[in-house]
Amino acid sequence: MSLLSRYLGPKQAFEGGLFLPDQKAEYARQPIETLPVDGPLHVPLSHMADWSVEPVVRVGDRVLHGSLLSEPSGSAGLPVHSPVSGRVTAFSRAWTPYDGLVPCVTIEPDERNEVLSSRHGFENESVIVQLARHGVMCQSPRAALHEYLHAAIARGVGDLIINAMETEPYLAADLRTVVEEPGRIVDTACELADALGVVRAIIAVPFRHRRVVRRLNSEAEGRGVEIVALADVYPQCSPVLLVKSLLDREIPPGGAPLDVGVVVLPLSSIRSAAHALLDDRPVTHAVMTVAGDAIRQPGVFRVAIGTPIERLANRLGLASPMHQVVFGGPLTGVSVDNLSTVVTSECTGALFFKSRESVSPVPCIRCGWCVEDCPIGIAPTDFLKSESRSAASAMVLLQADACID
Repeated sequence: MSLLSRYLGPKQAFEGGLFLPDQKAEYARQPIETLPVDGPLHVPLSHMADWSVEPVVRVGDRVLHGSLLSEPSGSAGLPVHSPVSGRVTAFSRAWTPYDGLVPCVTIEPDERNEVLSSRHGFENESVIVQLARHGVMCQSPRAALHEYLHAAIARGVGDLIINAMETEPYLAADLRTVVEEPGRIVDTACELADALGVVRAIIAVPFRHRRVVRRLNSEAEGRGVEIVALADVYPQCSPVLLVKSLLDREIPPGGAPLDVGVVVLPLSSIRSAAHALLDDRPVTHAVMTVAGDAIRQPGVFRVAIGTPIERLANRLGLASPMHQVVFGGPLTGVSVDNLSTVVTSECTGALFFKSRESVSPVPCIRCGWCVEDCPIGIAPTDFLKSESRSAASAMVLLQADACID
């Protein structure tokens, strides 16, 4: 970071956007805490609903923390591992936030938490093979991380961007990760950059966390990884805007970073990859923010996959009855009504709110504020003139494809 940037702040990377209320000062300084398992886990047997998997355990089997529960039966998919030691008691279905109802296995923990010893070495395995064997997902785009990296290599990408721009209110899992594990993040970035063969690797972080930026710069010095601090404005976390801000490349409407030779990975994927590559351990827990005005003890927690959110809320204490639960951030997350919904490897946050927000729209007065705030420059008023996609003009259709959220 240059001396000028250090004192004057980062250059505004795009027009528009919003500076949102933080809502996480209460717990952003608290360390990540591992929540003990205190009841049956309903572990989904597949990371995605359309993946075909084959269970490798039966009812009555005893499993250890890290034991294989299922493996792909087709060309696509990832293995699933047990988050705890215990006994397999049933096969059923569990509700997940992103895929709805999926097959699951119920494990009754034995409170011994015996860990399966690793039987693999790193000598004869590539980074991509290790990611596949340990079940590492990529949240954006939603795919098996090793498959996404294969696609990137086939496209001949030249740049890697790691997205640590946690610009939504409440969420703090990425912030706590870079505070507590900056060396592991840089180590993993180096491993992935080597595997991809990229020319440039960048970690994008919010400028206002200056101590974090300095620590990352110290860890990355001389290692070919660049730390870039950006304005903490929403939606700077969008891959489209990151590519424009950092590399001055424009992704075509409806396109993806790979179309312009860039891989953009969320920090949550780097966190899981670090666990797989540096510790030789499979993905069994999700590091996630649990917060909202209905929670007494908000914070960032390491939660076992398969934990029902109702049990999670009760363990951290409900300040009042909850009326809405959101997985992810309040702007881009998904709202769920089923309290038996279980935590999956992709969960970065669970927000519990006392009331469900009600929206009372008013007629558009053509003030133009929405156009000024949109970083892409889309005019929503143009959409009001078209009743259907078939009746829309070519310009309106182009704006629809260019919309990032």
